[in-house]
Amino acid sequence: MTPDIAPTFVLLIDDDAADRKLVRRLIGSCSAEARVTEAASVDEALVADQDQPDAIFLDHLLPGRTGLECIEELRARWPWSAIFIMTGQGDEVLAKSAIQAGATDYIPKNALSHNAVGRMLQNGVRAARERWKLEEQRRDLTLFSEVLVHDFKAPIRAASFLSDQISEDFEAGDAPEAREGLRLLGKAARQMMDTVTSLEQHIRLDREVEHIPVGVAEILDRALTAIDDEIRRSGAQIEIHAQPALRKVTCNAPQIAQVVQNLVANAIKYRGTAIPEIRIDVTDQDGTSVLFELRDNGIGIAEEFRERVFEPFKRLPGRSEVQGTGLGLATCKKFVVLHNGRIWCDAAEGGGSVFRFTLP
Repeated sequence: MTPDIAPTFVLLIDDDAADRKLVRRLIGSCSAEARVTEAASVDEALVADQDQPDAIFLDHLLPGRTGLECIEELRARWPWSAIFIMTGQGDEVLAKSAIQAGATDYIPKNALSHNAVGRMLQNGVRAARERWKLEEQRRDLTLFSEVLVHDFKAPIRAASFLSDQISEDFEAGDAPEAREGLRLLGKAARQMMDTVTSLEQHIRLDREVEHIPVGVAEILDRALTAIDDEIRRSGAQIEIHAQPALRKVTCNAPQIAQVVQNLVANAIKYRGTAIPEIRIDVTDQDGTSVLFELRDNGIGIAEEFRERVFEPFKRLPGRSEVQGTGLGLATCKKFVVLHNGRIWCDAAEGGGSVFRFTLP
């Protein structure tokens, strides 16, 4: 078996102890490194605190219900596992039904052998992972079509504002200001193009998103330039504190800039009646990660909602009067997770919120 698809954890669900022993032995002969966990029923397997299995061997005839009836429940718990239905007798109709229900493969128990199990593990695990990638890709396409609409409103407003300013400066004969406006407009356009390219790379299966060392100052500048108009209109006061030694982070700059942009925009949007005061700290965490921390003086988030705010399209109670789609923080989480980082929210001392995220 090739190392990239060799399963490390296999879940075996069968109420017959002798059949479980046979399948365990065959799995061991095909993949000596595989860890096998047994359960006599689906309920027993679901109750246990199991990791995501690479593969699930599922008996069709279980006490109380069939394996077919359990596939959806297993998929909901472990979405990228390969599920192999086993039955005492061969049945083409059952095989077809199993595949339609979401099983990766089907095998009669009298056909179980070293070669058959090895082939199922190698091909099935690969197929299940590819299937999961495609499903994730479809979800991303749906989400990012919404994200494009959501996240481009701010830079488009900024470009519109700059365009109006340039026009006014030309009419007033203020050439230096007009030239500065043109420079900023060009910068905003380039950043929008970078963001489009980054999103395109993310939703293309055949491309890797590039992570390179980028200056912290460049990331923050990208983010704040995109929402310059909102910062001006709100009178927001923004303080930036970055450790002098921490000059660069390895990341995809447009994506991480988008995270900062969305967090700052949220702090402005949910400021309440106060003038927004936002502090951004960027610190090194013992050489293992970089911590971005954005602290605001806004209306804050109740503790029971601090995880839900990162779910797509979630609007919290008391925030319905503020215009929005509920995608900004979901986008933040998506990009941070893509960088193998973590994002979370806490209450700020004295009121407001603190959003933190790490990049390894």
